[in-house]
Amino acid sequence: MGSNAERNIITINSSDVPVVVGDNVIERLIETSQKYDRVVLIAGSECFEKFGDHVPDLSGIRGEYTKITLNFDENLKNIRNYQKIIRVMIERNINSDSLIIGLGGPRLCDISGFIAATYRGGLDYIPVPTTPLAQVSNAVSGLNGINFSNFEDAMATRYAPKEIDIDTYFTRSSDNDHLRDAITEILRYGLLSDHSLLTMLHSHDDIKELKESEGLIRLFSKTIQSRVELSENSDPLHRKSLNFGKTIGDMIMHVTKGRAKYSEAVTAGMLVELFLAERSGFSGRNVREKIVSTMDQYGLKKSSVKEVGIDNLLKALNEKYNIENHNLKFVVPEELGKPAVFEMSNDRIMSALRAFTEQYEFSPVV
Repeated sequence: MGSNAERNIITINSSDVPVVVGDNVIERLIETSQKYDRVVLIAGSECFEKFGDHVPDLSGIRGEYTKITLNFDENLKNIRNYQKIIRVMIERNINSDSLIIGLGGPRLCDISGFIAATYRGGLDYIPVPTTPLAQVSNAVSGLNGINFSNFEDAMATRYAPKEIDIDTYFTRSSDNDHLRDAITEILRYGLLSDHSLLTMLHSHDDIKELKESEGLIRLFSKTIQSRVELSENSDPLHRKSLNFGKTIGDMIMHVTKGRAKYSEAVTAGMLVELFLAERSGFSGRNVREKIVSTMDQYGLKKSSVKEVGIDNLLKALNEKYNIENHNLKFVVPEELGKPAVFEMSNDRIMSALRAFTEQYEFSPVV
């Protein structure tokens, strides 16, 4: 590992997991794969289309090599793909001492991790996420799942990888919208826990400078540590704070059936949830100002609650949380690094959403 990479040990589901962040760390797969008699690479088709020259050829390793390619679409994480992959692995006599490598975006990391966790009692697994969002979220969460019918991650596991390789070549090669997804996550973790992430974000003039900066490796490395510290925190309030922005943001993505970009939906979610908190007597002005300044700096946009539809949002919230009969709890950073919990009834959420659209949807958020 060269000087242009960082290696840390993070804790996932009580297991110590090495995570390597840096340029060209995908080359580690060649040496690692030599230790196994059988290696299975599960990859998205778009990886070879976009990054074919960067993905190492594992066909020359000493063991038996199986490559399984999945076509990228919204239904990638379904039980049909799971069954297809399991069938191939049985036919190739993949045993419990084998290695699975997952190469791709968030959905690919989820399904490959789920297969590693459930096949023959669990196999060694190395995720190599190729999108910035997967690099700072899915691949390091320890959560793996597949969808069933309309239910996201209806079948899921908690499973620690053998190692996590974050190759910043993929980060630097990503389009700006994909990088904004990761910036939204970095912003969330900075507001919730590690303020130095905000300082690092604001040390760059714009997204182009961030993408080209040597500091990108340090930023992503610290982001991953911060995310894991929140998810593994013994205080349930800090663990639940990871939902900040996503309670509303996930509903926006659900209502729009994926048309809303992740960064736009979650940025709107953070601003709406802070507004709801302020209506409940919490002070979140400093947090909101940090969000708005980061939006300006990196060209982050937010989904329009008015365009999504308040009634549509309330219907989605009720389907998931039964808010017609129970108050909905939110956890937001009342101040930087200070999570606070509040709850609201269906009627109060409706009135607050209407007030939010009246106050913010027809002029820039301030």
